[in-house]
Amino acid sequence: MRLLEGPAWILIGAVICAWAYSTGLGTFREPGVGFVAFSSGIFIVIVGGLITLFRRPDQPKIGRISAAPLPRLLDGPAFKLTYTVGLLLFYAFFLNSLGYVITTFIALFGLFYRPSSRRLASPLLASFLSVAVTYFVFEVWLKSQLPRGIFPWW
Repeated sequence: MRLLEGPAWILIGAVICAWAYSTGLGTFREPGVGFVAFSSGIFIVIVGGLITLFRRPDQPKIGRISAAPLPRLLDGPAFKLTYTVGLLLFYAFFLNSLGYVITTFIALFGLFYRPSSRRLASPLLASFLSVAVTYFVFEVWLKSQLPRGIFPWW
């Protein structure tokens, strides 16, 4: 299954690039709607290529300590890949309706949280700080409007 991780990311990045190209890239000085998505797709393709090229053979996990072992299905790479793509799709679909603050907080919490550690404080704090810093940089400092969602006063 680990053999498919790199090619899966390459395929996902290629689909993002194709979609972004169809929406219009614009120029570097006047970027179009798909410029950032296309750049992100290129980055995902590069990461997938690096994963494919520099993949190490599976090594046995020695000394893994866990409070309660997760079912094998939830610990596998296929679940992690599906979970991450699902979170990104959630983010893409609900960003405008829920707003930047809520959607980004939920998505980042989902990415930071590890079920094996069962700790909530660290992912909650990391998510909150990430949203606060990015909100301050883009909304307050750069004065670019982020999606308001259900809280129009934000």
